[in-house]
Order: sequence, then structure tokens, then C-alpha cells
Amino acid sequence: MPPVGECPPEEIQPLKTLEELLEWRAPKEDVDEVVYVASLSPRSPPRSPTHLKTLLCHDMMGGYLDDRFYQGCDNKDAYRFYHWSGVDTFVYFSHNLVTIPPPCWINAAHRHGVKVLGTLITEWDSGEAICRKMLADKESISTTVSQLVRVAKYHRFDGWLVNIENKIDPEQIEGLINFLQMLMQGMKEVWPGCEVIWYDSVTKEGKLEWQNELNQLNRPFFDACDGIFLNYTWTPDHLERSCVEAGEGLNDRVYVGIDVFGRNFYEGGKFNTCKALEMARSHKLSVAVFAPGWTYETQDNFVAAEKQLWSSLSPQLTHTGPGTLPVHTSFCQGYGQCCYVRGKIESNDPWHNLSKQQLQPLWSQEREGTELSLVTSDAFSGGGCLGISMKTAGDVRLFVCGIRWRWALIVGLWYKWKEPAVPFSLLLHLRVVSDTSKNSPQERIIELKCEGRSEVQDEAEKSGEEESIDTGKLNQDNSTEREGEDSKNNTSGSCEADASPVFTSVENGWMHKTFSVKEVKEWELCQINVRLEAPSSILIGQLDLSNICTKGYQ
Repeated sequence: MPPVGECPPEEIQPLKTLEELLEWRAPKEDVDEVVYVASLSPRSPPRSPTHLKTLLCHDMMGGYLDDRFYQGCDNKDAYRFYHWSGVDTFVYFSHNLVTIPPPCWINAAHRHGVKVLGTLITEWDSGEAICRKMLADKESISTTVSQLVRVAKYHRFDGWLVNIENKIDPEQIEGLINFLQMLMQGMKEVWPGCEVIWYDSVTKEGKLEWQNELNQLNRPFFDACDGIFLNYTWTPDHLERSCVEAGEGLNDRVYVGIDVFGRNFYEGGKFNTCKALEMARSHKLSVAVFAPGWTYETQDNFVAAEKQLWSSLSPQLTHTGPGTLPVHTSFCQGYGQCCYVRGKIESNDPWHNLSKQQLQPLWSQEREGTELSLVTSDAFSGGGCLGISMKTAGDVRLFVCGIRWRWALIVGLWYKWKEPAVPFSLLLHLRVVSDTSKNSPQERIIELKCEGRSEVQDEAEKSGEEESIDTGKLNQDNSTEREGEDSKNNTSGSCEADASPVFTSVENGWMHKTFSVKEVKEWELCQINVRLEAPSSILIGQLDLSNICTKGYQ
């Protein structure tokens, strides 16, 4: 057993006792996988000014399974999550006193701009004894808070879910409220954007009585932190009262508990979980989706179950995406039956490491007749690539975003056909970000034509790997701007941007196209689509967007 505060170098563990927490110290030798976790990526702002949030609470078989290993594992079928676009906050939950999120989850979530919270939980008689010590006096409270802040700061996660599921001595309730306030203050000194969420359990009278709503019995805790996570056995009447109690402008801080397992829960959860989500949204409340791993733990086909669940939830979620450059993704989900580097197999060993997960597309935003899938039998980089199959011509959204750029936006795309090539484009949707007259168009589209002249692609394939093609041979219509009648909102107009192809090559069977798009002042990139102009199937191996200052361009 290693000394207290010194975790084994190969895996992360929770802190199970108050003594462990109070004696915790940052390891003398830093663990690279902890110290160098990804920073929280900027995210595009929600389009709606009244954004109702979605918290995801991951509770699976006690936690710390294959995800506990710093460098991943060889179980390629271990649980993974990839529907990040509709999630605002991720909680790693277990029934240990202090649950520290594994670095792989922090990396995956942060890469998508999603905050990560650890969990502080006390339960039953043992929890009551812990709380009695923790809240004994101001010094005990201050020491405990300081340790929780240190743990979060070292492991680089973004806050805490506080779950007190035991009775509290009435004379210590004031101390518990002070504890929440001090934890909030301490965390915000480390990072102003942190979150501390209270779970609906103990009341201001010290009784363990789940309210299933926000009311005067739990209001003091709500006022002391960033929000409340309601217990799951609510009714629509509970939600109505919660909305009234929260008051104007605070309803988004009430997270309605949604148990995917459906235990004594509205409409039974499981594939009816969407009905509970719809009910919460109808009351203008945020949601906390608990135990989404139900699809993995109970269903024979995890991928199919995951698709069914999140496709049903998607209409009630606010989808966001990258908010700054550069953007880089191979669409790998953090696992594979082998590992690819630039289109070649580097290792034949199966692997799983969510730290290696790349930016994920809008999996639940498919149009009818279109299927998005992760393909692991081939890839350009990592363990998989994005497969797009269309039964009819049309567009599919890859990302929503909010990106502005200066000088030149460089777009690189690596792709491979599974079926015969068809005219194929990458569509950059722009929206205005400055004040304009009411008659001005609000959306414009730049089309980057990846496949126009079939003879050009034929020449590329015949020329062999690594051989570049003179893009001067490409017709100027290979990069065009499309009028807004193609937009669903029919609000776009012609755009004065200058987009042009600058490089084409083939690498290990993957076609590589690079485009340069001049700056469009007062506009931002808000959506990235793929367009196939006829039925076909294509693999997208990598997508890169970066910003460079082009020499000589004014």
C-alpha cells in the first residue's frame, strides 16, 4: 500500500476516508498524465439566449474500472462516451468519499469544452460521523475545503458535486452552508468558471428527506452554490413548484434528475428517458442525466442502443462545438482494434484510452437517409475514422461552432471513398456577428469543392502515394460560394470571401485536399457540413482548420 496521498503511478484511485483527504498531498513526482491534462477548450456560445443546461452524471459499477489507468488499457470494448456536443458539465460519480475524475475523462470532456466535476459524498451512519468531524468548527471546515480545492487544482478538474445523504446535526447546518460557500469561493479563486452543485438530499432542518423539487427546505443550499441536482422521483407538479421557487433568471440552475435506469422514475427511463427530458424542458429547467451507461451495462448492442437513446434526447439538447482555432480531429473515439499513423497500421494491438479521443461530430444530428458511423477497420490516424453513407443526395452536419479568423483560414481534409466517388463538398456556414440592417443576409455559405472533376481524382490515384498534383489544373469552380437558397433558413446571401484550393495529394490511399479561405470581417464560422451530390459512402480520416497570416495578403 503506497503512502497516503501517493497513488500508484499507473492508475488513479478515490479518497475513501476523511483522514485520507486531510492527509492528501500532491505527489512529489508529478504524474505526466495528470499534470498535462487538456485545458478546457473554448466552446461556441449557445444560439439561444435562454440556454438550459445539461449535466451528465457518470455512475457505473462503482467507478474506476478500465478508465482508472493513466495510459489506457487493452480492453478495446471498455465504456466510452462520445455525444459531447449536447453536454455542458460531466460528473464522475462513485460512492467513495472523494471521487477524483480519471484524467482520461477530463481530457475527453475538456477537448469538447465540457467542464468536469468530482464528487464529495457522505452516506448513512458513517457519513453522519464524517460530517460531524468535517463541520465541527470553522477550522475543520476551512481545512476540508482547502484540501478539496488542492485536489481539484492538482488534477485539473472544474468543481464538485456535493452529495450529503445522511442526517446533519441541526446546530451544524449553518456550518454546512458555510462549507458550500467557502468551497465555491476557494474553487473560483483557482478558476472563476468552476461549478459547485448541491444534490437534493438533506434539508435545512438536518433531516435526510429528498424533496424532488427546489423549495424552502433546500433553498439555503441552492443559494450557496451554482445549482441544485434534484432527486429523481419527481412529478410534473414538483417541477412546476421548482420553477416558481427558483424565480426569474435562476431556473437554469435547477437540474432535474433524470435516471436512465428508470428506478421509480417518470415514464420508466430507459428508451423513454426522452419523455422526462421533454417534461423538464417544458418547465424551462436544466437537467442532470444520471447513469447514461445503461446502454452499455444492459444492452446487447451498445452502439445501437447509444444511438437510439441520444437520438431521442438530441432535440431537447443545446448543441455547441469548437469556439476557437485550431480545430483538429481524426474522429477517433479513444479506442481501436489497431492504431494507425498517417493511414498505415503502426500497432496491431487493441487499445482503449479516452485521453486519445478526438473531437466528435454531431452523431445524433443525422438527416433521414444518412448514417454516421465510426469505422475501425480503417483510419488515417488513431483507432478509427468517420463513415458517412447517404441513400440520397444531401448535406450532413459535422459540427456547430463559433469561430472567427484573421487573414487566411486553412482547411485540410483527408478522405477515402467506400463506394464510387460522387461530387463532394465541405460547406462552411457563416453568420454575421456585427450589427447590420434588417435587410442584410444573416447566413452565408462557402463551398469547398473536394470532388468536382473525376479525371483530377483519377490522375491523383494513378500518380502514386505522396505525389502532389498541380492545383492550377483545378477549375475555379472547385471552390465556390453558394447562395442562401440551399440553406434551410433561406437567410443567406452571396459572400465576398475568396476561397481557393492550394494543395492536393494522396497519402497511403487517403486523398488530401487543402483550401485557403480569406477572412470575412464581422462574420464567423458557425457550422461545418459535408455535402454528397449523389448516393455514396465516404470515410473522413482527418479534418484540420487553422489560422495563418498569409504573406503579402492585406
